[in-house]
Amino acid sequence: RYQYYLQVKKDILDGRLRSSLEQGIRLAGLAVQADFGDYNQFESHEFLREYVLFPMDWTQDEAVLEELTQKVAQEHRTHSGITAAEAELMYINEVERLDGFGQEIFPVKDNHGNDIHLGIFFMGIFIKNRIGRTTVIYRWNDIGNIAHNKSSIVLELINKEENVLFHTDDLENAKYISRLFAARHKFYKQNKICTE
Repeated sequence: RYQYYLQVKKDILDGRLRSSLEQGIRLAGLAVQADFGDYNQFESHEFLREYVLFPMDWTQDEAVLEELTQKVAQEHRTHSGITAAEAELMYINEVERLDGFGQEIFPVKDNHGNDIHLGIFFMGIFIKNRIGRTTVIYRWNDIGNIAHNKSSIVLELINKEENVLFHTDDLENAKYISRLFAARHKFYKQNKICTE
């Protein structure tokens, strides 16, 4: 649990997982409780200024940062009496509800040379266009095989005449993505009853 907590906390602070301002304050309050204990054992919360509470790409404005830090101190106060282990678990549960949790996304190009995002999640593979079109999802049931050919990734769809092709920058990326997708696809097929 502790190692998983550290990993998801790193994902939040590095900006790999996005949160709203309210979620970020809630997460920071839980992290302070998990890492430092109860609010009432501190005379002041000056130490929070030295502690990384928010993702690096959040505002660098000192006044805004000060206001957010005060909100984290208030959030921390509400968690008094919670053990470090409970706070870590609450943090993990909060992160699991974030949009994008459990997804891995790769920048690729479609057959027309357009930049898109090819992603994987527990239900299958999805495609997000930067333009703002709706997300296309290929569920594991619809996919027959996943392979790569040089720097391209090929999805062979069941009950469809044509394959879906995606192009990466190089052979190594295509190989990594296709192997990851194929491993998840195999896992799904082996555990189909459980996942449904």
